[in-house]
This record gives sequence, C-alpha cells and structure tokens, in this order.
Amino acid sequence: MKFCSECGHRVEKRVAADDPIPRFRCTHCHYVHYQNPKILVSCYATWEDKVLWIRRGTEPFKGKWAAPSGFMEENETLVEAAARELYEETRARVDMDKMSLHMVGNLTQMNQVYIVFHAPLLSPEFATTPEAEEARLLTLDEFPFDDFAFPEVVENVSLFYRDIQNQHFNVYLGTLKNGVNQVIQNDDSHLHRL
Repeated sequence: MKFCSECGHRVEKRVAADDPIPRFRCTHCHYVHYQNPKILVSCYATWEDKVLWIRRGTEPFKGKWAAPSGFMEENETLVEAAARELYEETRARVDMDKMSLHMVGNLTQMNQVYIVFHAPLLSPEFATTPEAEEARLLTLDEFPFDDFAFPEVVENVSLFYRDIQNQHFNVYLGTLKNGVNQVIQNDDSHLHRL
C-alpha cells in the first residue's frame, strides 16, 4: 500500500503508541488502514460415501484436484458463501439446512482463515465450469492424493473420509504454518478435536 484511500496522501507502515502491530497510517489525515485476514470457504458436498471434487480450471494449480472453494463476499453468511462457491464452480446444490462445520483452518502465511463445511448434495447432479474443468464424486479409494493441488492439507481430506466411513462427523481446528499442517481434533485420540 502506498497511498491513503481516504485522502490520497502517502502512507507509512509503522507502530503507534496505542497499537503494537505495524499498520499503514496516512501521513496527512492519520487514517489507519487495517489489513485483516480474508475468509476462505469451502463445502465438502457428499453423495453416499463420495465427495465432490474439482480439477481446477484456473490458476493457481490449474489441472490439479481440489475442493470447490473461494472467498466470502460482503453481506453473506459463511454457509451462504460456501454454498454459493460450490454452485458457482460445479452447479451442484446442497441442503443448506444440513450444512455442518468440518474444519477451521488458520492459513497464517497467506493471511487467511479457511472454513470448511460439509453437506449432502440434493442430487448427484453437477457440471464443469470455467473454474472446474472436471468435477467428480470420488470415494476415498478413488481420491487423487498424488494429484491434489494442496498436499499440505491432505490430512484434512483423510479425516473427512474417515468421518464418512464412521458416520460420525467431527469438527477440527488446523494451522498451516511454514508449510506444515497441524490438525487438532475434539476427542482424546492422538489428535484433539474441537
């Protein structure tokens, strides 16, 4: 950031006495420009023991497999955002009343918070779009782990398939820091769930 969006003068990134975090501050009107994490949402849409995945049609990682996802817009809830992103990328619809939280991920290096839901598809109907050159319902055995766009979060994918098999869905907290994914569960197993 170089210029103030309030008055057009130059900004400087500095610490102020009332705030220990360096922030862009206007040198003229003294407006403080806060830069906060963006919220990235996704929905693991299911049909029986299968999950709907896409082969990305856009960069980054064009041609690799991923979950339909995107950024939350103004004036929408997390659930609405996840359902919208799923529909925009696959034309699939889920039962929003049955949408449940699966994971909250801290993507600290990217300054993002990743919220993953899961919900059953209303029907096994979906399509390709400019954002998804291919869309498929896949079981765990069919999942392309070697061709996944984000290998640092495959543990999350495995946990979700395990939850499908157990028919018991947990909520997880994860942090991706320095390329290493740390997942916390909410039970007394080797990981801790929320």
